[in-house]
Amino acid sequence: MPINLDEAGLLGLFPEIAEIRDDRIRRGVTAIWLEVAAECPWNRLEDIPKNMDAERHRRLVDHVRIVTRMALALAQVAKVESGTEYDRDGLIAMCLLHDVSKPMECEPDPDGKPTGTEALPARKSKMGKLIQHAVYATHKVFAHGLPIEIAHAVNTHTHQSAHRSRTVEGAYLFYADYADSDSVIIPDGGRSYLGRWEMH
Repeated sequence: MPINLDEAGLLGLFPEIAEIRDDRIRRGVTAIWLEVAAECPWNRLEDIPKNMDAERHRRLVDHVRIVTRMALALAQVAKVESGTEYDRDGLIAMCLLHDVSKPMECEPDPDGKPTGTEALPARKSKMGKLIQHAVYATHKVFAHGLPIEIAHAVNTHTHQSAHRSRTVEGAYLFYADYADSDSVIIPDGGRSYLGRWEMH
């Protein structure tokens, strides 16, 4: 069932959209989220879990917002301390869009174990089983004519990608994404993403 969501409702979920000064980028981010909301099998974006594993109790919308704020903090500290310039509009957009394909990559699981939070149980959708994470999100970025740097960062934010970021903004997204996950997984005693990358 398509999610009944308008631009004002989306802004309520992701107020960071309003921080994007470039009209074209801001409109593109908004349109992509509204399109995915209309296409996905969920009733509300707020019901979608961050993933179906260690963070199944977390909401995707919260994760996206946290990653956006963490990445902006990294960028600002690097600018103040090291003089590293960055594209703020591009960084906000790529962070807001990095997991926009997740509402299509999973679907409600009526028989799933309750998460204990507002996030609903989920299982992989056909897209989630057959298509690498972030491919559909990257497609949406291209389809809406957003800068290739945003597509690049969305595509490379996941370890499932065969490529890694070549931009500083993509690096901030990548590290913020996994730092947010590990900030929850490590205290819970789970298998951290950091631990998965240890040298052998």
